[in-house]
Amino acid sequence: MSVFAVYESSTGNVVGAAKAIGVAVPTAQALVGDALPVRLSLGTGEVVTLSMRGRELAVHEADDQPEVFVEPLAYGVTRVQGQPPKPALAKLPVLPESPTFDAVGLLVKLPKNPPQDTTVFALVSEGEETLPLTGTITKDTDHVSLPVTVTAGAHAVLLLVAGWAGRLEEVKKP
Repeated sequence: MSVFAVYESSTGNVVGAAKAIGVAVPTAQALVGDALPVRLSLGTGEVVTLSMRGRELAVHEADDQPEVFVEPLAYGVTRVQGQPPKPALAKLPVLPESPTFDAVGLLVKLPKNPPQDTTVFALVSEGEETLPLTGTITKDTDHVSLPVTVTAGAHAVLLLVAGWAGRLEEVKKP
């Protein structure tokens, strides 16, 4: 039995998983189609669907870890910089601070400066649209503000930071 972890290719964060018996590693397109829908119920009762494009995703065959089906955002594909992913999933530490909106965009903070540059990928809802954001937290700092303009109110945010568990949550713009 194989576990196929679907992950965001720039960060290695798992966003979904499928289990199959006796099949070759499928493509992300075969598993999720053109886009993977990610849904979040906002405090207002509205359900927002973020759309993660298939071209941002990759598939990795990993050891059988049933926990990845319960909480996929808690896992990442083990990666060594400059090499393809290793055949293992790693449970990632929880990012202690939620993202917030600042004057520039979506502010993402780490608890301390990372030992190397860290890739950040986010999806933000704006009405019916999904806004993809990318950036890097450099090793000289503990944060990055990803430029985006959104209306005031509640937004669904999927935040993926390399080496940290993903977060899917409501973030309010004042």
